[in-house]
Amino acid sequence: MRVRLAGLNLPGASGSVNRNVSGEEYPPSMPVRNLIGGLAAATLLASAPSAARAQSIPSPFRYVDTRQEAGLFMGTSSMAKGRFGFGPAGGVTTGARWGIELSGPLGFETVAGVISGTRDVINPAQVVGDMSIGEVDAMAGFVDARLRFTLTGDRTWHRLAPFVVAGGGIAFDLSDDAALDEELDADDRFSFGTTFFGTMGGGARYFLTDRLALRGDAVFSLWKIETPPGFSDPERGFTSVEKSEWASGLHLTLAAVIRF
Repeated sequence: MRVRLAGLNLPGASGSVNRNVSGEEYPPSMPVRNLIGGLAAATLLASAPSAARAQSIPSPFRYVDTRQEAGLFMGTSSMAKGRFGFGPAGGVTTGARWGIELSGPLGFETVAGVISGTRDVINPAQVVGDMSIGEVDAMAGFVDARLRFTLTGDRTWHRLAPFVVAGGGIAFDLSDDAALDEELDADDRFSFGTTFFGTMGGGARYFLTDRLALRGDAVFSLWKIETPPGFSDPERGFTSVEKSEWASGLHLTLAAVIRF
């Protein structure tokens, strides 16, 4: 069936084509082709986001939005006791820390702590090799400031953020006078006093959440211990004894920190 309209012979069934008055066939008009092309393009655009989502790969890196952290730590310290063995040997370490991110991977932090352990009381008047007369409690405090360089910058990798630190401060004696020291001459008694405390080491933070993290540190330290004058007496057979010496240490600590 055909319908005549304005001199055109329009198709009355699907699959037919238009004919002019002379009976010649001609293709569909330009507006019809544009409509079909627009519908096809819209269909492709609608399906593109779902395809992109299906191909996305989760990144192991996550940005850290918080800039500061504070927390408490606990661990163990092992210190060299010096040539004659009268220095503190280390022990249990406890303290607190605070830090702030400065720019990119660089941060600043302060640490204050206490090392509770023991030390040997050495009598230089006794035979060399058997100069210890006993052991007493020893407690030293320290405060230092450190620069921290985080290897992953302001991001974490699988929630881990490894770092290196270096800094310095002071260490000081917190021990009470020991009765065993009173058995020695005044020039033979060891006194820790106050000394420089240098640090260098590394560790890592594991972010449990954006606000809570666990932190482990392994830090090497250096402090100076003074030699009592009695250990330089040549009449006792001592030679080439320095007035002071550097003692190294290793500190292993674990901390719970809050980020803000």
